[in-house]
Amino acid sequence: MKRTLKLLALLAAGAALAAWLFRYLQGRRLPETHPWPEDEPEHSEPPAAPPRATAPATAPVPPAASTPAWMAPQAVDEEAMLLDALEETVGEDPTPRPPAGPQVEEGNSFFNAGDYEKAAECYTRALEAEPALVSAWYNRANAHTRAGNYDTALADYDRAIGLSHDDPDALNNRGMLHLYRSDYTAALADFSAALALNPADTTVLVNRGLAHLHGGEASAALKDFIDAGTAAPNDAAAHYGAGQAASMLGDIPAALDHVGRALELDPAYAREAAADSKLASLQANEAFLSLLRAAGAPAE
Repeated sequence: MKRTLKLLALLAAGAALAAWLFRYLQGRRLPETHPWPEDEPEHSEPPAAPPRATAPATAPVPPAASTPAWMAPQAVDEEAMLLDALEETVGEDPTPRPPAGPQVEEGNSFFNAGDYEKAAECYTRALEAEPALVSAWYNRANAHTRAGNYDTALADYDRAIGLSHDDPDALNNRGMLHLYRSDYTAALADFSAALALNPADTTVLVNRGLAHLHGGEASAALKDFIDAGTAAPNDAAAHYGAGQAASMLGDIPAALDHVGRALELDPAYAREAAADSKLASLQANEAFLSLLRAAGAPAE
């Protein structure tokens, strides 16, 4: 399996989640030509990802005179960025595996070319010939997701999972779609089922942390993010999520520690952190501002 989302937009999210999920989940896996998944290197992305726009819990704090302009809170098109993350979750560049019928192969070619409607038509023809072909249901779900046909995609994921209960990737992708649609309960159920099949998948663990976080369960989110960061110490997304959760819980020292680690691993988080409403408790903290300055302004 390839990693990133990654698999996730109208979450009640801050600007940071959008770009985070996009990086984290991009290229995760798909489409498949065989019903059984392969193992993939660690991660999404996400990825991404589904938010409803909400006002920050507290008003943004104006930057000090010495604060670079890039550190000031900025308007971000969260829905568009999270939509990109969700699309990256279903990935690109499918790897054909036997048995793969000609319709599935043709569908994969259209998928890779970005023609998701024609890809879906090919997978439909494959299903007309073999209604129990899990890979065709799964691939068609991915194509419908990329085409923005989310209700149809969800129905196809349901069929794929109904035919093959032990596919953690299908569960993760469906979970990301639920996350995009702000159905946190359903997303948590899918991520937990995927983790029961593959407990070592830190991508899914972070995804579950996101579902907890945006569902208002900061303590549960913090545990998932810390567990993911412990298993994958160089995973900036896990550390950043832990910083968000700790900030929401009011644990400023822990939030600073986690965000600082994320910035060490990926300085690009600095711009996101400066505008992240989930880090509202840090926005006037001089140590936090120093972390942002040390990370440096991303290239415009």
